[in-house]
Amino acid sequence: MGLRLRQRREEIGLTAAAAGRAIGIIQAYVSGVEAGRVKLPASRLAQVVKVYELEPEEAAELEELRAGASQRGWWYEYSQLFPAEFLRFLGYEAGANRIRYYDNELIHGLMQTEEYARAVIAGGTTTIRLTEVDRRVTARMSRQARLFADNPMRLTALLGEGTLRQQVGGAAVMRGQLDHLAGLATERPGQIEIRVLPFSAGAHPALGGSFQILSFPSPRLPDLVWQEVLTSIDIIDQSIRVTDYQVTFAEAWERALSSDESLSLIRRIAKEMT
Repeated sequence: MGLRLRQRREEIGLTAAAAGRAIGIIQAYVSGVEAGRVKLPASRLAQVVKVYELEPEEAAELEELRAGASQRGWWYEYSQLFPAEFLRFLGYEAGANRIRYYDNELIHGLMQTEEYARAVIAGGTTTIRLTEVDRRVTARMSRQARLFADNPMRLTALLGEGTLRQQVGGAAVMRGQLDHLAGLATERPGQIEIRVLPFSAGAHPALGGSFQILSFPSPRLPDLVWQEVLTSIDIIDQSIRVTDYQVTFAEAWERALSSDESLSLIRRIAKEMT
């Protein structure tokens, strides 16, 4: 809701301060709503709809989003484990209908086996306490329900070959993970598509950092980019920057092996894991 309200505010040429004056609230409140940090009551949303000159159909959609925001998602059970920004991401992920994802080191959390996830979480950083590992693994497995829901998310995964060969958790765990990837790709065609950028692809547009692009069911909701590095996490929602990632993903996707060739490579590398 906040993303769409900010987009509309910018469409009609209002600054956050000017919007606040027109609605009768302070700029910080407007910014908080747009960032998803501040709840918006129904009466206030009605004022925003009027000032932003929104059509009844979109006003109804925003009210639905507002009402849904008051219901805590499953991820709030883990609010003591994760920073607020990551909890926001889990909310976006739960609401997305498609994710485009690139990584050259790790399999996406939505496609990880429990053993692989445990190896990543337990061995991937010095900032996670051993007592937290089980709950973090449970949270990661809970995220995967989105792939198997009545209206499942589409996942378009672009993996560097190094992702397949990095023996996270050892050869046996990695073989199980690669078999799981192959199973997802074959059992859910049209929903889950995996392509591999082989080492022979050399330099390519996405080289240098992992990212994922989240898309949502409503055409009025803009795409988002999520990036996570060693010491920081970032939700990117500026349209120009998001477009850069969209173009980068598309160009790198064209340089990857076909889906069938990628599946063959995944299976071949799995057999090498002994």
